[in-house]
Amino acid sequence: MSLGFLKSFLRNPSTLGAIWPSSPFLAEEMVRASDLHAASSVVELGPGSGAFTGHILANLPTGARFAAIEKCPILAREVSGKFPEARIIEGCATRLSDHLNTENIPRPNAILSGLPWAIFDAGLQTSILNEVHGTLAEGGVFSTFAYYGPHRLAAGQRFRKNLERTFSHVCRNPVVMRNFPPAFVYSCKR
Repeated sequence: MSLGFLKSFLRNPSTLGAIWPSSPFLAEEMVRASDLHAASSVVELGPGSGAFTGHILANLPTGARFAAIEKCPILAREVSGKFPEARIIEGCATRLSDHLNTENIPRPNAILSGLPWAIFDAGLQTSILNEVHGTLAEGGVFSTFAYYGPHRLAAGQRFRKNLERTFSHVCRNPVVMRNFPPAFVYSCKR
């Protein structure tokens, strides 16, 4: 676990949403579900300490553009230091289209998210999902994950319904048991 991740969690656990970074196994599943092989533009929301970032970069096609948007300044600096080849934008996912326009990043074919959806209220979930849907290229894929177990609680069910209202196709992939806690990936198509 990175020092920046721990500091961020201790300072404001309600915005980080996890006590431990995601495993490489969950990162591999996120990348697999995101159909990156033909992507020309990829965005990551909430890279945290970069648990998914390295896997995304390793699977980008030659010439593809990549940017990550991180709200926490500590984590934005940390992930930028770990992956100097990546464009890390310190900002909020509720302003996704503004960030991409400012940075001249084309509509993404894939958006991968490590955001803590279950701790967001319905309005924030809807706001971010609308930005994702409105920004994603036609036929693009949005991938995010949920922890197995809490997904059955009211906040988890609300998020699933919000995904189904926003995207034409929502698929829940198998549980990744080699993650703490176990999690699964939602793969959504525009």
